[in-house]
Amino acid sequence: MLEKELKELIRAMKMLIEAKTANLAVETEMDKMRLKDFLKHVESQGLNMSNDDHSSWPDDFEEDWE
Repeated sequence: MLEKELKELIRAMKMLIEAKTANLAVETEMDKMRLKDFLKHVESQGLNMSNDDHSSWPDDFEEDWE
């Protein structure tokens, strides 16, 4: 009896892990889409947040706080 319940518990835990993994994959894809949409919106507002532009403002900002 205990063995049967343990097997069912292990199966349920396996199903939970598989469902959570699938959910995380979907959430990751949605987050990527949101990021692309956010960057598109920001750039349409005149701000450039691409990785290619290495502005010097963080250095200036840090120097002001020292």
